[in-house]
Amino acid sequence: MLRQPRKMFQAVVVFWLLLDFMTKQLVIQFMELRESIPLWEGIFHLTSVRNSGAAFSLLQGQFWVFYAAMVLLTVMVAWFWLSERPRHWMPVIGTALVMAGALGNTLDRLVLGAVVDMFDFRAINFAIFNVADIGITVGGALFAVWLVFLSGQIEWGRFLPGKRTVPSELVSVAAGSIAATTEKVSVVEPAQQFSLLERLELKLQKWETDIEREESQP
Repeated sequence: MLRQPRKMFQAVVVFWLLLDFMTKQLVIQFMELRESIPLWEGIFHLTSVRNSGAAFSLLQGQFWVFYAAMVLLTVMVAWFWLSERPRHWMPVIGTALVMAGALGNTLDRLVLGAVVDMFDFRAINFAIFNVADIGITVGGALFAVWLVFLSGQIEWGRFLPGKRTVPSELVSVAAGSIAATTEKVSVVEPAQQFSLLERLELKLQKWETDIEREESQP
């Protein structure tokens, strides 16, 4: 867990914005438009292009769509930070990379009227992209992995065949009822502790059986 997640977020945003800006300036200063430098012939080139749309030249010139998306993304990230207050490194760095990437491309559209792209993977005929695009892709992947597997927002047990998840409310009620019956006991022996756990498990199994019986009834 991060001790200072906001500072980490800010540092990643600033670093990635600077990296994106520097690479684009190098391309603008030292490469002609549509010039291509093969770093690995036929596999990976540096190609100077300007893109006024999205990936694969979609939405050419429709800047209002990208500006609206930038505003929406900012609102969503702000809401996530205010509501979740993340401390795990994956959502912190993930949201930072996405914000930095989106902001870098938005600044290109505002200042230059098009996004500066340069990384050209010709082996797979992929769209030419830039550092900002890498940030959006990697950041989105980090956030998705955290959300699906680590955040606890998705209960995978309900999707597994033959498995059922017991609602947390039932667990709380069962634990409370067992605790109420033993509140006068000052010292609990290890054997008694084990029997209490067994009783809790039996109660949960009973509730699970009752739920299955009710759902099976027409």
